[in-house]
Amino acid sequence: MTFQIQEYKENLEIFQKRIELLIGNRLRLNDKIRNAVAIQDAARSKIKGWDGTKEIRKWRERRAS
Repeated sequence: MTFQIQEYKENLEIFQKRIELLIGNRLRLNDKIRNAVAIQDAARSKIKGWDGTKEIRKWRERRAS
């Protein structure tokens, strides 16, 4: 009986650690996404009048010729 309780507690501890890792990874991913959006917003505000679509089209045309 004692062995089963100890095994059960160990399994719970392992499960708890795995959940903590999963939650931590998800929070880090959200932080990375928020950081990327902030960087894009900052860059966008500095380059007013720049049209990314036109620039990409130019690069593709240069590469094709």
